[in-house]
Amino acid sequence: MEPGPNRLVEMAHIAREHFINDVPMVELAARTGMSRFRVARLIAEARDLGVLRISVGAPHALGRDDVAELRRRYGLRDIRCVTMPEGDSDPRSLRSALGRAAAEYLQAQVRPGEVLGFASGRTLAAIPEHLRELPQCDVVQLTGLAGPPGETAGDLVRTVSAISDGEPASLYVPLVASDAEAASMLRRQPGVAETLERMGDVTRAVLAVGSWNPIVSQLAESISEDAAGGLIAGGVRADVAASLFDASGGRISALDARTIAIPFDQLRAVPEIVVVAGGAEKHSALRAVLLAGFVTTLITDRISAQALLAESR
Repeated sequence: MEPGPNRLVEMAHIAREHFINDVPMVELAARTGMSRFRVARLIAEARDLGVLRISVGAPHALGRDDVAELRRRYGLRDIRCVTMPEGDSDPRSLRSALGRAAAEYLQAQVRPGEVLGFASGRTLAAIPEHLRELPQCDVVQLTGLAGPPGETAGDLVRTVSAISDGEPASLYVPLVASDAEAASMLRRQPGVAETLERMGDVTRAVLAVGSWNPIVSQLAESISEDAAGGLIAGGVRADVAASLFDASGGRISALDARTIAIPFDQLRAVPEIVVVAGGAEKHSALRAVLLAGFVTTLITDRISAQALLAESR
């Protein structure tokens, strides 16, 4: 006997709640007043009658050979790759997806007693919304303040240290000072000097990538257009933690005297350096940073990974 329309609607509702909204069968039974056996039977009937169709699509993740090639080409130990829904070109969606991947990485990899370091970056600001727990560890701010309120490295450090139940080491100073003398004075302030000293304890640094051509960089946006244009003319294509790089990964020290951030030599010595970046606007900048040879883990999107592979080949 064919089920009536009411029963078909009931099947569709139960199947949707279980498979789309992740509601457990026990909870569905409690909500509807059914037994969990009836819930299971409705799901089975929905599948048999074609009300529920389950399909497993071909994965869009990178293949083993591609992962191995990226590791070999850029000296990486680990690669995490997200796949965006087809047609979704919203940068906010990508930042959220990368933030989720970074949060999952941290929850899986961080061990008690580590010292985490975070630089500034819009993508990194998306991490806390997905970060549920961390082992106890202190958190150090690696760059001065840049970006809008709520999205600065200082906000990130405070939130993550609360989750990890660790001590925050913050920098309540701008990312870029007006000149070298002002930057030197800021670095000598007691609170700033203490945080700069703690940077030497960092065991795992989490960094974003800034692009200078096109300009998608909090560092570039922190200086005048003329100054940024001069640096671009001088070959700057990317920044990480206030360190500048040309297209081939070479270091450019033009802003070092004015920035309040972890020195590059110290950053390069951190045991684990995680870069979280993606999107078409960042392809060239991301490649430049990876060519510098200091990154150990890359968290990016599939299209960016494929662009890196195309460049390397």
